[in-house]
Amino acid sequence: MQRSLGITLIAILQAIISISSVASGIFLLLLITGTVQVFSHDLSELSPSLKGLVALGFAISLFGAVVTCGLWNLKRWGWIGSLMFQALCLANNGLAIALGQEITRNVYLSAIISMALCGALWMPSVREAFAVNSAIES
Repeated sequence: MQRSLGITLIAILQAIISISSVASGIFLLLLITGTVQVFSHDLSELSPSLKGLVALGFAISLFGAVVTCGLWNLKRWGWIGSLMFQALCLANNGLAIALGQEITRNVYLSAIISMALCGALWMPSVREAFAVNSAIES
């Protein structure tokens, strides 16, 4: 089966998000371990819960990169994993807010993009490409 334009666009946007998240996750991990210092204060003194959140976000980003490959190659696990990735992105944002992150327009933008990608993944033409119509309608 040929990949549709819709699936191509979803996969490209998800790849941009996951790859940029992996890159920023690596940078944040270097900052919280004290390997790299950019700011005047030491980020290695962050609370264990915030350090854990950074590690969790990095793991989610890696997961997103893997499932994006599956989505690009029209694998059913890529579609399922992409839905999970978007849900995990939303949950990670919510957890960050619960742990004290300031609510900014970037948080709103991230949530809107994740919800839009979930909606796009549920479109009938996209579900059909991954042969999930019969499982959903039964």
